[in-house]
Amino acid sequence: MNKILRVAVALPGILFVSTGLRWLIDPSTAAAPLGMSLLNGLGLSTQIGDLAAFFLTLGACILMGLITSNRVWYYPSIMLLGIAAMGRVIAWLLHDAALATSLILLELAIAALLTFAANRLGKS
Repeated sequence: MNKILRVAVALPGILFVSTGLRWLIDPSTAAAPLGMSLLNGLGLSTQIGDLAAFFLTLGACILMGLITSNRVWYYPSIMLLGIAAMGRVIAWLLHDAALATSLILLELAIAALLTFAANRLGKS
């Protein structure tokens, strides 16, 4: 069971790191699956820097949790995913953004998986 859980946790970790690297190397291919267009000037710098940081931190913390078996490494990723999902709902409620239901559900599902992994695989 733990081997299956470790693989299930490693997959999003690796995918998040690769997405972060894509933001640094080829931002247009990283933006497309998120329904984003690239900004210009300072906005582009912010967009690339912030999204690369988000995804690299997300993936690195997940992988550090797996490597060290220390549950504390899962918590930043759980928080990032939960806050991102909440931000999407607020964007829909207050700012006329499209409701990104599939992305919200994916973020919450991965956060739940990481919470389970922290309790099952992690040491305090």
